[in-house]
Amino acid sequence: MLIVNALAIVSLLLAYVSCHISPSTIGYLALFGLGYPFALIANLLFVVYWFFKKRKFLWFSLITVVLGMGHLVDFIQFSSPHEKSSNEVSLKVMTWNVHLFNLYDKKKRYQKRDQMFEILRKEAADVYCFQEFYHTDKENYFTTKDSLLKMLPTKFHHERYTHAVKGNQYFGVAIFSKYPILKKGYVPFTSDVNNFCIYVDLKVHGDTVRVYNAHFQSIRFQPEDYALMDGNTKEEEIETGGKRIAKRLLIAFDKREEQVERVATSIKESPYPVVLCGDFNDPPVSYTYETLTDLLEDSFAEAGSGVGNTYIGVFPSFRIDYIMHAAKMRATKYATLPSKLTDHHPVVVELAWEKD
Repeated sequence: MLIVNALAIVSLLLAYVSCHISPSTIGYLALFGLGYPFALIANLLFVVYWFFKKRKFLWFSLITVVLGMGHLVDFIQFSSPHEKSSNEVSLKVMTWNVHLFNLYDKKKRYQKRDQMFEILRKEAADVYCFQEFYHTDKENYFTTKDSLLKMLPTKFHHERYTHAVKGNQYFGVAIFSKYPILKKGYVPFTSDVNNFCIYVDLKVHGDTVRVYNAHFQSIRFQPEDYALMDGNTKEEEIETGGKRIAKRLLIAFDKREEQVERVATSIKESPYPVVLCGDFNDPPVSYTYETLTDLLEDSFAEAGSGVGNTYIGVFPSFRIDYIMHAAKMRATKYATLPSKLTDHHPVVVELAWEKD
């Protein structure tokens, strides 16, 4: 049991270290970041086990857990909403990977799209950030952008598409805003043309705020990878499948590093307070999260509650969708909506700050 306990401790310590070492330096360390919740639970179980078995041994795991308290509060929170003071202005922001509004669900795509539209309408956010956004110029065929412009109070928008397919169909990211857009821009990624980040400068209550919408590198698992994780693979294929999954993860870690550092550089150069939204495809214990929270505040850590999982799929079933903000702002409300219409939960945050 001491040997197994030692392995759990080493795994948790390596998860802590993985946040501070770039994947391009030691790629396999990032795998320990993904395994953080499991290593944490294992160490907590050992604390309980040794409490009843031989108490002097419980300190090894307990001290290891305490050393990573900063990561623990990023992972799980028990916060409550805060009141906005009378001298503050506010901004309600929503981010959602809309998975093309379920375009490829041929049986229920219109029904699900309309249900998603209703959620967006009810939330009545000031700013919406969408990843895996879909738009077509084909008349009367699965309209999205035109419908949103009609039903939402956000008449200003900025979108950029990674690619188009026949029939004038476009796939990318989009920002819809209630407030006027003073400038539009984007942060290109050289590691993968199918991912990038866009931004807008908004005039909000007399202040200028820059809002980024990023979609960082996904792992791009294939059906055979999900079959392995679901346990639907022959025993002789497990080793090969495990190596294949590890390779996909390492490629994604490496590409994501370049993308995150480009966005971080753009944030540092921003002349205005920043709000960063998006699908980061990385959990809170990661190089991605550590790099960006060195510059911005995580709204979940301020006003969130629970674990806040945003990804609904098999793996990684963690919080990978974020809304971060400049230090001059604070999150007064945070919500992960229960909708399961796509493989991501929507995230809604209300931000407040004293007007300049």
